[in-house]
Parts: sequence; C-alpha cells; structure tokens
Amino acid sequence: MPHPDQPLTNDDDEEEPLLDDEEEALLDWATMTVVYAAGYIRILADAIERGDADLQVDPEAWENTMTAVEGVMAEQIRGRLHGPTPTTEEDVERMQRLRSLGSAALSGGERPLEFCPLALRCMEFLFGQDWKRAAREAALCARALNQEFHPRSGT
Repeated sequence: MPHPDQPLTNDDDEEEPLLDDEEEALLDWATMTVVYAAGYIRILADAIERGDADLQVDPEAWENTMTAVEGVMAEQIRGRLHGPTPTTEEDVERMQRLRSLGSAALSGGERPLEFCPLALRCMEFLFGQDWKRAAREAALCARALNQEFHPRSGT
C-alpha cells in the first residue's frame, strides 16, 4: 500500500512510446492536413450558406487538401493512424462527395443544398465531438495559409 503522501499512479501516467522519424512525419502531415481540410470546409460551407459570390478558397488548395485528407483517411483504415472516430468506407465516400461538390462550386458550378449538411458531418468526423471549436480555429489557419500562397488583389 502506498504512503498517503505519495501520488497514485496508473497506466495512464506512463509515457507514450517514442515515435520514429517516419511515424512522426506521418503524424505531423496528417495533423496539418486535417486542420487545413477542416478550415477550408468551414470557410467554403459558410460562404455557400451566406450566398457569397467569392467563396474565399483557392480551388487548387481545396483539391490538394481534400485529396490529402482522403490519404489520411486511408492511413486510418490501414491502422497506421488513429482519428477521434473510427474511419469507415462511408466516411471516405462522404469526404469524396464533399470534395466533388466543393470543386464544382469553386469552379463556378452549382452550389447544392447538400453541401452544408455534408460539410458538418465531415468536420465532425475529422475532429470528433469538439468539431465546432476546432473548425473555427482551423478556418483561421486555412485563411492565413490561403492568403500567404494565394493572395487576393485588393483584399
């Protein structure tokens, strides 16, 4: 029996095993990908919902980021990464549908009503229960990145 002045320890207090360089690089890539994907999803969904003429997301950045997040999801399915929720084939299909709808809207095409509810489900998948706060913060990161690499003249 431990002394009353000694802190109790449990398995949760043990240190996580160190990651090798490849695992750490994969985790860093996945984390940034998810942050920017959620940010772009939030920005685009808000702009579509408001009916803005300028959707505020560079189409190339959207396509690259959404393709990358599908790669993160594939790594989750393979078991190399773990997200806040288990990844299913349906999650991947929803993300692919969202990417397609977003790409169409960004190219001047239709802005279907389906986009916003689908965007909410995808953000919830990416961040779990705390997705609203995380998506707001991710949108700030995505706006900064978008402004750095795709500056708009006059704004």
